[in-house]
Amino acid sequence: MRKKLLAVILAASLAAGSAAHVPVFNDNTVLAEAAKKKVKTPSVKKIRKAITDLLGEDYLANMSLTKDEIKQRFGLQPSWYTDVIAEIPMMSAHVDTLVIAKAKNKNTKKKIKKQLSDYRNTLINDTMQYPMNLLKIQASKVYVKDNYVFFLLLGSVDSNTEETATEEQIIEAYKAEIQKITDTINSLFKK
Repeated sequence: MRKKLLAVILAASLAAGSAAHVPVFNDNTVLAEAAKKKVKTPSVKKIRKAITDLLGEDYLANMSLTKDEIKQRFGLQPSWYTDVIAEIPMMSAHVDTLVIAKAKNKNTKKKIKKQLSDYRNTLINDTMQYPMNLLKIQASKVYVKDNYVFFLLLGSVDSNTEETATEEQIIEAYKAEIQKITDTINSLFKK
């Protein structure tokens, strides 16, 4: 009798225990959930590829600069970034320029932004530019996204706009090109 009673009590307690939901966590589940929530930032190369794919044949910044050339041209110290790409056109008549710098921290991000902004201002105030480039330079942009800083002087405007539009309309057309590029950059950070 005692054995039957003990068996019934044991069975009842097991049934009650299995009816209660007790979550079981293992390390893999916790890590997988955390990974889903974290937005992965794209690499410098992936961002560059997205921009060149967007612009296609209109991407004229086809010559890569070395770290020394980047330092010389833009004033960016190698200690400020973890990765960088800077490209300019092979033909000096063009001004198209792309700089993508992944800053090491908030402080270096500010330094990179300041240097690229100073570079942009120098270009705008340079009276020795080809006239065809003056309006495009005015539409250039220093753009910050997460820990990245960009200098964008890219895009093209159709010949009809260049020939018939006012200077303000041409600048706005180039700004629209830059906006397409920043939209493309932003889309890479959404996940």
